[in-house]
Amino acid sequence: MGRKIELVVFEGTYYPVAAASCVFFLSLYKYVSPTLSSITCEGYKSLKPEKQIDWNTRVNSTVHSAIVSCMCMYSLMYDNGISEDPIWCNAPMVRTSCAVVVGYMTADLIILSIHYKEIGEIFYIFHHGASMYAYYYVMTYGVLAYFANYRLIAEFSTPFVNQRWFLDTLGYQKTNPVFVANGIAMTMAFFLSRIAIMPRYWLKVSSVYGTEPFTRLGHIQLVLVVTCFILDVINIYWFYKMTLGVRRVLTMFNLKTERGKNTNGIKAD
Repeated sequence: MGRKIELVVFEGTYYPVAAASCVFFLSLYKYVSPTLSSITCEGYKSLKPEKQIDWNTRVNSTVHSAIVSCMCMYSLMYDNGISEDPIWCNAPMVRTSCAVVVGYMTADLIILSIHYKEIGEIFYIFHHGASMYAYYYVMTYGVLAYFANYRLIAEFSTPFVNQRWFLDTLGYQKTNPVFVANGIAMTMAFFLSRIAIMPRYWLKVSSVYGTEPFTRLGHIQLVLVVTCFILDVINIYWFYKMTLGVRRVLTMFNLKTERGKNTNGIKAD
């Protein structure tokens, strides 16, 4: 049935991973991203300081999503124990992933706190707080590995979201085919990895709700219900805003295409 633990026991084994993750992402933000961005992207150096701050946090976000997505995919493909015992299976890979997430979000909250006037947004604070609360329990007590890994699927959409911001910041027109293609890919990825998975997640929650393993969680039960409900509300709000933006871009792109056809169809006397 997998690697089980019988009681909710505090374990600090993965705390050094979270601490190393926090230091890594703070260093990436402060030193690595500014240096590499200046070398590889000419437009970065001409950005205003607040834009450079946002740029570097998004580099952090993209690297984090790549790392966590790979770990999430590995667990989905090779760790059958978390599916067989979704509550009590002790999955080291998932716990490591959660520790990486907690470290990254701690670093991001530090950066947001320092530069709140430039890049602060209340929804990010709520999102990070709710996520850290949930992943803390997985990292510390080794419970709910299946549900934690399932939620990490959301990271697959993050690179597309950040790429849209990079293109916009570098001055790409919203009707540029690259911008339009990324916008469509972003919306589809966001929907598939954050919205479409909601029914299956809540069905799984309902299947374990009230069972003896679920009851044994005690107050950690709140992680499955309250925390994830908050995260889903935030994701639905973001998706709503995203669809409005994509709709505007597609409308502009279609108008530009139509004007181009009309212009090409005019013959000189």
